[in-house]
Amino acid sequence: MKRHVWSKERGVRLLKAEANFEAYREKYPSARLVKVPSVRKLEEWSNECGCKAIDGCWVEPDGTCGHGFPSWLLAMGMI
Repeated sequence: MKRHVWSKERGVRLLKAEANFEAYREKYPSARLVKVPSVRKLEEWSNECGCKAIDGCWVEPDGTCGHGFPSWLLAMGMI
């Protein structure tokens, strides 16, 4: 199973199969496991003039939520 992780320091990354999330989080305290949306879902959100942030809040496509998390489009470097 592919596990993705996001951190302020490194952005969205694929966590290696042998990697331990807790060890990764010690090095990057802002890290959290995330489920990366499909390209189709990102297109749908873009057509709705908004996007979900990595924590699920609804934000502007190039914005961040009140909790400080970027939109998926921004986190993935698509805008």
